[in-house]
Amino acid sequence: MIQRARGPALPSVTRSPRLERKGFVLVAVLIAIVLIGAIAAGVIFATTEDTRAGSAGIARDMALIATESAIAVTLGDPGLALPSPIGVAGTVSHRLDEDGSAVTIYITRLDSAIYWIVADAVPDRARSGARRRIGVLVTAVKRDDGFMAIDPVSERYWSELF
Repeated sequence: MIQRARGPALPSVTRSPRLERKGFVLVAVLIAIVLIGAIAAGVIFATTEDTRAGSAGIARDMALIATESAIAVTLGDPGLALPSPIGVAGTVSHRLDEDGSAVTIYITRLDSAIYWIVADAVPDRARSGARRRIGVLVTAVKRDDGFMAIDPVSERYWSELF
């Protein structure tokens, strides 16, 4: 027969379910608040960046429209003074305000009858500083009535400059 050693009795370890969960709700709520804050910060950041990208795109489009308008006004101006008194590679410039946007026009004489007209939209610092430049290659032709006419070169006469 096996005898058991008798010694002091070991206390039984029993914990109530309430003691095991003490502080669990506080930790769960804190984690939930941090996660909700991170999601809110991410949404605000994404919205801000999307707004900036959209406004920059609109500013670039408005600058392109202003340069195209300035080129059209310059080509359609009957009193346009081409820089004939200056030599080849001579440039004259003037400023136009098209629809509230400032555009600088540069007219450069390339040859006796060929001119390069560049419209440069001056960037507005209040609106993201978008800048666009368009160049147009034109020829000056003397009409029958003695006045000069400007004709754009037929093969892709304008290009965007960077």
